[in-house]
Amino acid sequence: MSARSQRKNWWEEFSNPRTVIAFLILYCAIHFLIRYLLTPNYTLDESEQMLFSQSLQWGYRFRHPPLITWLSWATLTFTGGSRAAFFFLKYAIMALGFTAYFAAARIAIKNVRLSALATFGLMTTFAIGYLPLIDLMHTVLLTTMLGAYLWAISRVIARGTPRDYLLHAAIIGLGILAKYVFAVLPIACFIAIAFTPRFRERVKIGPFIFSLILAAAIVAPYAWWAATHEYSLFALAKTITHGKGTAFDPLGWLEGVGGLFIAFIGFLLPFLAIYPFLYWPACKPLRPQEPEDTAWLRFYEITMIAGMTIMLGSVFFVGTEEFKERWMHQVAMAAPIYLFLRVRIANVPDVRSKIFVGIALVFAFGVAIARFAIYETHAKSCKECREYWPMQSFARAFQQAGFDRGTVLAPTYDLAGNLRSVFPDSRLVTQGYPVSVFGPPVPGSCLVVWEGSNPLPKDADDYLHDNFGVRVADAVTRGDVDAALLTSKSRLDHMNYAIITKGRCARP
Repeated sequence: MSARSQRKNWWEEFSNPRTVIAFLILYCAIHFLIRYLLTPNYTLDESEQMLFSQSLQWGYRFRHPPLITWLSWATLTFTGGSRAAFFFLKYAIMALGFTAYFAAARIAIKNVRLSALATFGLMTTFAIGYLPLIDLMHTVLLTTMLGAYLWAISRVIARGTPRDYLLHAAIIGLGILAKYVFAVLPIACFIAIAFTPRFRERVKIGPFIFSLILAAAIVAPYAWWAATHEYSLFALAKTITHGKGTAFDPLGWLEGVGGLFIAFIGFLLPFLAIYPFLYWPACKPLRPQEPEDTAWLRFYEITMIAGMTIMLGSVFFVGTEEFKERWMHQVAMAAPIYLFLRVRIANVPDVRSKIFVGIALVFAFGVAIARFAIYETHAKSCKECREYWPMQSFARAFQQAGFDRGTVLAPTYDLAGNLRSVFPDSRLVTQGYPVSVFGPPVPGSCLVVWEGSNPLPKDADDYLHDNFGVRVADAVTRGDVDAALLTSKSRLDHMNYAIITKGRCARP
């Protein structure tokens, strides 16, 4: 077979949905293996899930809804705390999200190959193709639920069967339980449907309203939990975005509006910088011959505009002046589908798309290499160094000092989450949350662990006193231990510990 024939067959394979889905699964499987092989320790988001998934609760901390923690709890519970299974969870969720996004693109673009390229375009961004691979478990779940929602609403528009409306309801409910900002996309899509006559006529009001009621029912138990704890979404938004409140501040508003648009563009880089050079005919004004294409273009344009407008609300009502690129999923994820729909309408030659596939593969390969390179070199200059903590060495020192199992208190949840991996039969706690969040008591003593040369932080000591009736000064054994960081034998990490057997730390 000639090289030319092989290239033709390779390109034709992207017209096969099974090939595309297999590629997406392979991509996630490779990154799962990279994550599994890099370090036995847990990143910031992984540590949080290790800590809070010790028990099944209606809610854990209001900053994040509980769906990812429920999934983490189920994974760890039913696999006996398997580290491989826990890492696999994230990349399985990611694979489902890319597959759903590809399915959504197929409905709008009506071309398998270009739908695959739209998915590759999303993956050729730092916000999707890099940051979630190194951490951000909440964001990975949000990305998947947004991709699933674009698929679900497209099915409602294109077919509108009872099953489609039930799927629509389930994804809205679960999406809100994944992350609050998910709600921006459904609202933006509702607005887009209302202003797209061709689609507005298709949507059945009765089933649509029923799907929203069903979605509300899915969220209701968690909403009740949040209400009984007197949590406020407004206060949370102000805290996360460092908003200045509702004061009249035209200059701050202007800065916030500019920051929002910069974040939107930043989310799509480098894909958005590549697109005009390869697909400049699709950047010109288009006059689709098919009314269906016109409707889908209008739908996606209004969805993004409406989503940005909703996000602008935080500028005027919360006082947000700075937006991060990784906050833009709910408004920017629709862009690659929209842009490759334009590619099909403009009838751009395939040779440009072949070049784009090559660029996307280079980007993906570069990210994979970067993950290894960063891990191997970062230990020399890391600050928190959680990926390099010698947890097994620390655990042996604590066990030699007399701690076997019981309750372990650490002043930060990344340290507490990592300690769970070396003390799987103990209960790990950290200040700022009720002890009940971390599950039932475990027989044994209390082990208090903290980093650095400073004393245990006062809020951690107060938490110990309020919940166990003791302070670190009551310890029967105190000490510290130095151990070499993983991959960097020249750097040592210093850990302090105290073992307490008085008060409610006494063995039952």
